[in-house]
Amino acid sequence: MKTVVTAGLVGTTLVLASGLAQAQDTIRMGFFPGPYADQFERGIRPILEEQGYTIETVEFSNAIQPNTALLDGDLDANVFQNDGWMNLFNEENDGDLVSYLHIPSAPLGLYSNSVSSVDGIEDGMSIAVPNDPTNLGRALAFLQELGLITISDGVNPTRATETDIADNPRDLEIVPLDAPQIMRAMADVDVAAALGNHVIASGNLLSQSFALEDPALQYQITLVGREGNESTDWAQALIAAYMSDDYRAFVESDPASAGFSTPAHWR
Repeated sequence: MKTVVTAGLVGTTLVLASGLAQAQDTIRMGFFPGPYADQFERGIRPILEEQGYTIETVEFSNAIQPNTALLDGDLDANVFQNDGWMNLFNEENDGDLVSYLHIPSAPLGLYSNSVSSVDGIEDGMSIAVPNDPTNLGRALAFLQELGLITISDGVNPTRATETDIADNPRDLEIVPLDAPQIMRAMADVDVAAALGNHVIASGNLLSQSFALEDPALQYQITLVGREGNESTDWAQALIAAYMSDDYRAFVESDPASAGFSTPAHWR
């Protein structure tokens, strides 16, 4: 029997039995707590178990750990990030992580306790945005798309910061915050530009947003592994499960997945 093993703990240290780590037919995966781990458990695990695979899962507490474990060989794949974050990690860590497949993604959106439309955003209001480089640029690019701000010419929108805002006609206060904390800070700001996975993890729904992005390819969540492993049996089984009609039917019928963007291979 082949074995697929993902890690199953939240913390800073990943400990795996040496026999499992060396097994050629073992897949060890990492997740954040939230919708992508949940979709794996309910939508991917049954497909793989029907094929004779055994599944275990591990979740991590920050955005560095799943990639570090993957780069070190303690994991075989993970699902939590987009291409922008993966590429930034590779640049900073001389990594060889690659995207195996883009999957349904919870888009960034605007949420508020008091505002119900983009037109309702008044002069001087505060907007919380993620403070990490990849998602800060993403949020600012979305605000520009909505006509709320203009980013300076020549600045790559995906790397923009609040200092790159050339025009802010409504004199909005841009408030960078740790991404997982943004939904919890809604009482302290007028509008929250929040990532979909954090929205769902906070117990809210994407349908509560008054503006949702259609995420560009670099912002879609991706199944990530190390370069050169794409053609292995375990990787092909995992990719096939995410591309399957059964998984698509699960996502399209799952109330918790309402509002997710669809990957290109489903369009």
